[in-house]
Amino acid sequence: MSLLGDIIDRVLSPNREIHGIPVLDGAFSPNQRLDQARQLGDEIERPDDIALGQDGALYVSTGNHVLRCTGDDFNTRTEFATLDGPVGGLACTPDGRLLACVSGVGLVALSPTGEIAGKLESVGGEKIACPLSVTVAPDGAIYLTDGSRNNRPEHWLTDLMQNRAPSGRLIACNSSLGGASARADKLAWPLGVVVSGDGKDVWVAESWAHRLTAFSRAGDDRRVIVKNHTGYPARLARGENGEVWMAFLALRTQLTEFVLRERAFCEEMMRTVPPELWIGPALDGRLNPREPTQIGRIKKLGIQKPWAPPRSYGLVARLDDRGAATETLHSRVDGRVHGITAVRPVGSRVLAVSKGRDCLVELPPGRGMQEG
Repeated sequence: MSLLGDIIDRVLSPNREIHGIPVLDGAFSPNQRLDQARQLGDEIERPDDIALGQDGALYVSTGNHVLRCTGDDFNTRTEFATLDGPVGGLACTPDGRLLACVSGVGLVALSPTGEIAGKLESVGGEKIACPLSVTVAPDGAIYLTDGSRNNRPEHWLTDLMQNRAPSGRLIACNSSLGGASARADKLAWPLGVVVSGDGKDVWVAESWAHRLTAFSRAGDDRRVIVKNHTGYPARLARGENGEVWMAFLALRTQLTEFVLRERAFCEEMMRTVPPELWIGPALDGRLNPREPTQIGRIKKLGIQKPWAPPRSYGLVARLDDRGAATETLHSRVDGRVHGITAVRPVGSRVLAVSKGRDCLVELPPGRGMQEG
């Protein structure tokens, strides 16, 4: 029935946008460079985002907590703050405050001592229950993404599999969290947000639409930078010379795309099967013997092929000032650094968090050679 529906749609709506999964080639050619990343310090349980503070410390969100990490490898860690819900996106302001996206609460501003200095809890009479990411413009303006009106950040997989109409928002406010307004609506899980290198646009990565879009800061104009990525784009971070770094939650697969179209099957699966066993992307690639497995992913002679259909994957991309990928780092199906939710340049280094494998890593220097 799904195939018949697709054929009818293409006949009746020839201009309908089809989001086929792009092939991994060109700058996205598979390699194993992300597995060469160096782990910094001990494991961190389910790290979600990182931000470099004005004090030179690295702040990491994990569960309901924010850690303050110091030392050459940020391996001296203390608890900076404990909040009223899971903490996601982080950003630092020029005056030393730390902005934290808190599930079910909204955007929370923390003082340099970890005390709550302000909150943004609603916009236009609607609560910000699903804050995903936050960024600060050079002029002090703050941009926040609210992922969904139906689910909270920790229920990201549920939101994907429900396949509802997009309901995310791009929100802008001033440096004191006042004057908030929704700059864009009907976004499909906008997990990444960053101000462009020239300061004129706000780039937003929509995970479920696989899209990167630029929204003008001066008006209502928008333009699609990349309309169809091979994975689920996650957080964005500014680099040098207008570059932007992008993390990916996982790669898309034909099986997941098929299940998303077969609504009766998908809804029955969600109703009767534990979420960790759903047919869909995962952050942690360690094989569960009960998980759904395509035949190409079955281990043979104790080995899992790196080119097997990916349930989880590690992927980071460096983009130029036009949004085109110039370099990518991969941790393939048999790799060890999966589920990258954030990547950020820190001085001369580039750091990332692997939520799937509970670690903070430093990416290998240099562009390296792309491998087939």
